[in-house]
Amino acid sequence: MAEELQTYLLEHFQWLHRHPELALKEYETTNYVKNVLKQTEGVELLNLGLDTGALARIEGKEPGRVVAIRADIDALPILEESGLLGGEREHIKGTVILLFQPAEEAEHGGEKVVNTGMFEKYKIEKIFGLHTKQNMPVGTIAIAPGPFSAAVDRFLYTVKGMGCHGSAPQTGLDPIPAAARLVGSLQEIVSRRISPTETAVISVTRFTSGTSWNIIPETARLEGTVRTFNPKVREQIVKLMQAQAEGLEREGYQVEFTWIPGCPATNNDADLAELVRKEAMEEGFHVTLQHPEMGGEDFSCYQELVPGAFFHVGTGGKYPAHNSKFTVDPAALLGASKLMSEIVKKALKAS
Repeated sequence: MAEELQTYLLEHFQWLHRHPELALKEYETTNYVKNVLKQTEGVELLNLGLDTGALARIEGKEPGRVVAIRADIDALPILEESGLLGGEREHIKGTVILLFQPAEEAEHGGEKVVNTGMFEKYKIEKIFGLHTKQNMPVGTIAIAPGPFSAAVDRFLYTVKGMGCHGSAPQTGLDPIPAAARLVGSLQEIVSRRISPTETAVISVTRFTSGTSWNIIPETARLEGTVRTFNPKVREQIVKLMQAQAEGLEREGYQVEFTWIPGCPATNNDADLAELVRKEAMEEGFHVTLQHPEMGGEDFSCYQELVPGAFFHVGTGGKYPAHNSKFTVDPAALLGASKLMSEIVKKALKAS
């Protein structure tokens, strides 16, 4: 049975990796997932309410709690959970919701799913999710209660002065040194305005200005990202960044500051994190403590509605995610799928 399931998972794993699709354009992937769900005994296909992504339900023999499993469309270790759980619905008390989320990497996929109202419609009470981890061997998971990954926000500054010839800077208002000072002052927010007991990152990742070697430009632009765990620190940083813009305006510059909020920080429910830890150990996984990371994960959108736990599963390999040489050891597929199946069944039984 285990060998058959491993082969089954591997076939879908290989097909999906031969047909990658970008955020909100996962049409072929969506059709593939839906066809698999339709053909799986005990699985009822539902309407997610989005152009891409899929939603399904497994009704247990008896009524009970409603627990969801979330996977973004490329999260292959979870893809075939329905095959493991559907055949055991006679022993399930409650309902399992299978969420295949579009646009995890971009375009606010988690937020779009929340806005469909599916959590309220299907009365979801808990949710679980996982992500691959390349620097952990197969047979290892990382889990922790509380902060897991950071809130991810984007910012832009447009600093407008007055252009002039490079030989006569006194006749204009040069935006480049002003923007350069802004870069330095943004770093002081974390080092001098935020408590050392908190964690935050402000990174300027793009600085553009000018069109010619001998002309002082009219405008300079900065762009970057802010990463935080504490919502209060997140709010404080926005206010301090706005204050930096106002400081330049007092010097005569016109400054436009734009804050583009992303997903909040992932914050694991302590009881559910402990459930994951115990079940992983029972399944023979080596469990490590996950230290909070500054990368983002829009699973956090769901945790703002219901308690949830998100964890990493070791998949081997030496190249990080998003690297063109990233690989996953297929040996991780069956163990991760079985683990998620057991976690959900325990969560349905928990009080």
